Amino acid sequence: MVLTLPVAIDLFAGAGGFGLGFEMAGFSIPLSVEIDVWACDTLRYNRPNMNVVQHDICDINTNDRIKEICSIEPDIIIGGPPCQGFSIAGSAQKDPKDPRNSLFLNFAQWINCLRPKAFIMENVKGLLSRKNTEGEKVINIIKKTFEEIGYFVEIWLLNSAEYGVPQIRERVFIVGNTLGKTLGTPLKTHSLNLSNMKDFQLSSLENTGLFPSLSLWDAISDLPSLNAREGKEEQSYISLPQNIYQNWIRNSSQVLYNHVAMEHSQRVVERFKQIKWGESSSDVPKNYSARRRSGNGELSMISYDQNNRRLHPYKPSHTIAASFYANFVHPFQDRNLTAREGARIQSFPDKYRFLGKKTVVSHKLLHREERFNEQFLCQYNQVGNAVPPILAKAIALHLKEQLKLCPQALEIL
Repeated sequence: MVLTLPVAIDLFAGAGGFGLGFEMAGFSIPLSVEIDVWACDTLRYNRPNMNVVQHDICDINTNDRIKEICSIEPDIIIGGPPCQGFSIAGSAQKDPKDPRNSLFLNFAQWINCLRPKAFIMENVKGLLSRKNTEGEKVINIIKKTFEEIGYFVEIWLLNSAEYGVPQIRERVFIVGNTLGKTLGTPLKTHSLNLSNMKDFQLSSLENTGLFPSLSLWDAISDLPSLNAREGKEEQSYISLPQNIYQNWIRNSSQVLYNHVAMEHSQRVVERFKQIKWGESSSDVPKNYSARRRSGNGELSMISYDQNNRRLHPYKPSHTIAASFYANFVHPFQDRNLTAREGARIQSFPDKYRFLGKKTVVSHKLLHREERFNEQFLCQYNQVGNAVPPILAKAIALHLKEQLKLCPQALEIL
C-alpha cells in the first residue's frame, strides 16, 4: 500500500517559490513550465525529479499540446503570469496593449483543458486598480474569464508578513474552485502589531493567538558580514543559528550559497555610510550624491527616493522586488543586500541555490538595443519575483483542507 499525494502543477514557475511552498504542504509537483533559461537551471538543480519544461507557454496553445506535456490530472494549478504590465511600480500609466497583460489567458487555457479542482494565480496588488482602454477593471475581466469556464472565483489580498515571512509584501491571489463556494483566506498566523518581541517565539500572546511578525534581523543576523566586493557563491557559515527561523531555514545545511556582495566603488560605499535606517540615497548630503554619467565629475541632479534605502533591522523588510539589488542597503553594513539575504527575506531555505549570473544589464536597455538573447532572469530577479515559500505553504495547507485533498491509499500488487 502506498499513499498518493495531491498533485499541483506550476505554470510561469520562475525559480519555484510557489511550487516549493506546495511541496512543503505535502503536494507532489511533477511539472513546472517556465520560459527563462536561468530560472529553469535553478528549478532543475533544486528539484532534479521534477519535469521542467523550458518553453514559451504562448506556443503551447492547443489542448492536444497541453495534454502532451501534462498527461496527469492535477488537483490544483498554480502560477504567476508576469506582472510588469499591471505593476504599480514606476509610471502609473501602463500600456494596455502590453502582451504581458494577456498572459492570464494562456493560464486560463490550461485550466479549461485540464479541469483541476482549483487554481490559484498570483499577481501584484496594483492589478486591483488597473483598467483597460475601455475603462473596465482588469481584475473583473480576469474574474469573468474564469467564471465563464465554470469556476467559482474569489480574490484574496494577502500580506506575507502575516504568515511568517519577514517581509511586508502584499499580493493578489485569484482563486477558483469547482465546489461553487467561497473557500476564504488562510488564517493569519502573525501580527504586524506585535512589534516588541524581537525573536521568533514558540508561545503566542494569549489575547491574539498570533505570533509577532518577523523582522529583517530575525532573518539574516547569522549570515557572515561582508564588505563591498566580498563573498563567494559557496562558503561556510561562521556562526550558529540565532533563532527558530534561522534554524528552520538552515535545516542542517553545510554550505551557504549566493552570499556575494555587490561590487560598489569606494564613493558609493561612502554614500551608503551617510544613510540612516529608513533613509535613502536621496537623503545624503549633496557632496555624497551620485555623479552624472560622462559628466566630468559633475553631481547628478536626479534623485531616486526608492533607491538604496537602508532597511530597519528590527522591522519586517520592505517588499523584495526583482531589482532589489539596487533598492536596499544592509541595516549595518555599507552595501546592498546579497541574493542570499533576499532569499532569506523571501523564506527560501538555504539549501535552495539560485543559478545564473548574480546581476545582468537592465532589461529595458537590452530591449532598446535589441539584445533579446541576453534577457535572462539573474539571481536577484529570480528571488524577487518569487512567491515566498512560507506564504505558499499556508495557502496550500488551506486549500488542501477546504478541498479535502488528503493523501489516498492505493493497493500495489
